[in-house]
Amino acid sequence: HIHFTPNFSSVKDKDGKDKGDYKYFNKPFGLRHFLEHSPFMGLDKEGEVQKDDTVIILIDPDMYLLRPITHDYSNERDVVIGKPKQKGRKKKVAHGVPFAQSYGMGMSWVDWPLDYITGDVNSPAKKVEKWSGRLHYPGGPPYIGTARDMHAIA
Repeated sequence: HIHFTPNFSSVKDKDGKDKGDYKYFNKPFGLRHFLEHSPFMGLDKEGEVQKDDTVIILIDPDMYLLRPITHDYSNERDVVIGKPKQKGRKKKVAHGVPFAQSYGMGMSWVDWPLDYITGDVNSPAKKVEKWSGRLHYPGGPPYIGTARDMHAIA
């Protein structure tokens, strides 16, 4: 099934006027659109994602797969980067336990024009400490999580 979404790359100022284009908005807002409007998903009467246990995998269109993507990484062979034997390591995608590929960008994004990207000179992105960023922000696609978590993230 292919799900087409509207274009979400338009950036508007606080008055609602077009300020520019930021193509990276399409991924999170497109994911949200799929979760809320797809015939396979949708929202219930309370505005919560239906089928919230469904595992959602979000990949980039230019990615190719060397191994099957799964929601269960109990097999140490499936963990290429990381610490497969680390005590307490989560091994399965579950509510509150999304997974992502380790991304080699590190903290280089702090040198990007964050005022322009976020549209806010006081953006919280500018306050992330390097140790915290290296620990909590190295994830990239593919992203794997339950529909409930992916909706909250998007």
